[in-house]
Amino acid sequence: MGNIKENTCKVPYGINDEKRYEIDNLPYHFTIFATNKENQEEILKIVESINIDEIQLKVNDIKIMNVKHNSYCLYLSIEENQQIKELQRIFYREFPKEKYNPDDFTFHMTLHIDNDYNKIVKMQNILKQNFEPFFLDFNILALFDYPGDMIKKINLKR
Repeated sequence: MGNIKENTCKVPYGINDEKRYEIDNLPYHFTIFATNKENQEEILKIVESINIDEIQLKVNDIKIMNVKHNSYCLYLSIEENQQIKELQRIFYREFPKEKYNPDDFTFHMTLHIDNDYNKIVKMQNILKQNFEPFFLDFNILALFDYPGDMIKKINLKR
């Protein structure tokens, strides 16, 4: 990402478009699930009951997908992984939202969201010049008031 000279933003359009860059305080992350603030207490109970080992993920490509409000998401894709699907399924069972159905969900780490497709393709080309697949450990589960502050964080077992 150090080769990208432009500012990047992980906040999607439709939240506060004029201040997207200013309110983007989220770390790079994999979204497992999202729901309304009214479900926060139930989500916290679920998060606190999770007792799993960290998950090793293989980042295998840099891709682009269409997202809401006629914009595009540049992201790191991961090789299919049953453990992360099972983690997502815990939340999906309690709050079934088709968007987060683990059988159809595209697990990804957002690098930048923009409505300029050419800008996204240019960034992708720069990143792919030196890209090699790599492994990372998914070892923290966090609940955020999106986009905003972290509410709760748990470390997964090593």
